Amino acid sequence: MSFAEKKVLVVGLGLSGRSAVRFLQAHGAQVQGVDRDPQLLDQHVEIQELKQKGLTIQLDQECQNLSAFDFMVLSPGIPDKHPLVQAAQQAGLPILGEVELGCRLVMNPLLGITGTNGKTTVTLLVTHVLQTCGQRARALGNVGVPFTQELLSIDPQDMIVLELSSYQLETLQQRKLDAGLLLNITPDHLDRYGTMEAYAQAKCRLESCLKPTAPLYIEEQTWDAYDYLFQESTPRLYGYRANSFIYTDLQQVFRQGKLVFELPCSLQNKKSHDLENLLAAYALCADRGISGADFLQAWQTFKKPAHRIEFVLEHRGVRYYDDSKGTNLDAVMRAVQSLDGSIILIAGGVDKGAAYTPWIEHFKNKVKSICAIGQAAAKIQAQLSAHIPVLLSETLEHAVQQASQLARAGDYVLLSPGCASFDMFKDYAHRGHEFQRLVRELQRMEEK
Repeated sequence: MSFAEKKVLVVGLGLSGRSAVRFLQAHGAQVQGVDRDPQLLDQHVEIQELKQKGLTIQLDQECQNLSAFDFMVLSPGIPDKHPLVQAAQQAGLPILGEVELGCRLVMNPLLGITGTNGKTTVTLLVTHVLQTCGQRARALGNVGVPFTQELLSIDPQDMIVLELSSYQLETLQQRKLDAGLLLNITPDHLDRYGTMEAYAQAKCRLESCLKPTAPLYIEEQTWDAYDYLFQESTPRLYGYRANSFIYTDLQQVFRQGKLVFELPCSLQNKKSHDLENLLAAYALCADRGISGADFLQAWQTFKKPAHRIEFVLEHRGVRYYDDSKGTNLDAVMRAVQSLDGSIILIAGGVDKGAAYTPWIEHFKNKVKSICAIGQAAAKIQAQLSAHIPVLLSETLEHAVQQASQLARAGDYVLLSPGCASFDMFKDYAHRGHEFQRLVRELQRMEEK
């Protein structure tokens, strides 16, 4: 497909939108961008550079005439309820996402990874293993590096390990994936999708993006819950059952019934998200010719990305952990499960629409108290305080102070919000960095 001389409307000029504009301009398209933030349009340095190369821009409410465009590129954070999206649908204007845009031209081999929790870690782990074992690989997509940004300079032989969010899958149409991996589906983004069914359908669109003979790996419990949403595939399951394509008995890992390696001691005898991530990553790497021994050796040198149950420090016998990336209910439960001891939990932020009541059972004999922050604080207190003490904290700093006062030697203070961050912070990383700064400041002040 050629984009030369095409007239394209790019809706949303955030990171992926700007990357789409640059990609389209490089391929000869005429591009108009729209965004709702006038300050972004007037002051962003990259947007000014793109304007010098021919980008025209408008505020989204000013854009009325869609008949001049050949297609629309929609940024992933913009829902289908947006007036411009609805107008495009009514006018029959094709709507592409930034990843779909790249897939129209990409020639590289592609591995697609999605799921509610763990997808960034697994994407980076697969990339690390392939690179460590001498294969050329790049991690792109929802991992933080826009797909189209790198396609302008990437070697066509490089394997692209593509993290895909549900938002990106909504607009992905091309059957370009050489393998797919679906990690898990648990409540998230219900403020956008309304129901778990709609959210799951978005995730399961991964199947329709596979090449005809490409394998699809699915976590076994996810398959049990949502097998009816798959139309074409006979997936390869992974997990803890002996009849799965890849499974572990909590001592060893097997592929098609054959022993491939023994688990590291740190992962033995306990089901965990780290173990499930290892199985998922091995599934894709084994298909690329990586032996069990080589995979395990590479795994041992992998460092998880920041803000994922990341140890910060120990102060007065209390250990502080930053799980700011825990932005949904299941992620928080996994974080709590991973720590062996009593926990003071800091949670809250922008509510995503799910009830917090599943935490009650999972937090028994684990979570002593919750310090609730942000817009969701009152909802967390209303739903949980009959079972777990919930303190309302005005700020994250206040929550850290309260948690440190409640904690005793041997306890954990865990930031795992279960919510989005943008009521108080730029993103989850900003929230995590601020938590770590506050904890270190607390230690310094108390040791004076």
